[in-house]
Amino acid sequence: MRRIVLTLTLVLCLTGSALAETLVVAAGAGYKKLVTDLAEAFEKQSGIKPELSFGNMGQVTTQAKAGGVIDVIVGEKGFLDGAGLNFDGVAPIGKGILVVAWPKGKKLAAPADVAKPEVKRLAMPDPQKAIYGKAASQYLEKAGLKAAVADKLLVVATVPQVTAYVLSGEVDAGFVNRTDVMGLGDAIGGFLEVDPSQYAPIEIVAVTMTGAPHADTAKKFAAFLATPPARAIAEKHGM
Repeated sequence: MRRIVLTLTLVLCLTGSALAETLVVAAGAGYKKLVTDLAEAFEKQSGIKPELSFGNMGQVTTQAKAGGVIDVIVGEKGFLDGAGLNFDGVAPIGKGILVVAWPKGKKLAAPADVAKPEVKRLAMPDPQKAIYGKAASQYLEKAGLKAAVADKLLVVATVPQVTAYVLSGEVDAGFVNRTDVMGLGDAIGGFLEVDPSQYAPIEIVAVTMTGAPHADTAKKFAAFLATPPARAIAEKHGM
C-alpha cells in the first residue's frame, strides 16, 4: 500500500511538472509559418512544446482579454500597445514588410500598378483588424491611389485570405506581408515590396501577458527569441 501511495505521489508530481512546462502562444494568422518554426525550434532547444493559436488580431486580443489561457501573443507592437492588454514583457522578433503580390499570368512593374485598369480586383486585409491592412491603407492614401482603387477593393479579415485569393487567381493583386508569400516561389506570379516610408513601421514582437498561466515558460520563450537560431528563423521569414 505504501508503495502504491508513493508511486501515485510521484506520478502526480511529474504530471504537475509537465503541466508547468507548457506554453500557449497566440498570433495573427499572417505569421503562422514564422511562429510555427519558432515554436518547433524552441521545442528542440527546451523540450517544451508550445500550443499555438492563430486568427485575426481582433480574435486574438479578445481571447487574451478573457484571461487565464494565453501566455504569449505575437503581433505588431503598436497594435498590441493600443489593444487594452496588460503584458509584462516585450521580446522583439523583427520588422514587418508590406508587399503587393500577384497571381501567375499577371505582372506588376511597381506597387502603384494596382491602380491601373488591368488590375480589376485588388485584395487587402481589413485595416481595422490586421496591421497589414492598415499599412496598405496608409500606402494607398500617401501614394494618392485611394480613389483609383476604391471600386475594385476586396477587403478580407486576414493576410492568408488575401494570399489564398492571389494563389487561386481570383484577384489580380493583393497586399500581404512578405513573410506570408516569400516561400511560395512560382505558385504565384511574384511580389514587390512597398516603400516602407509610405506606411508606419511594423515592429513584430512577442508579449508576455500579465498573469500568464505559464509565466516561467513564457520567460524562457522570450529569452529564446534573442538567440541566433531564433533571429535566423526571423530572417528566413523576411524580417
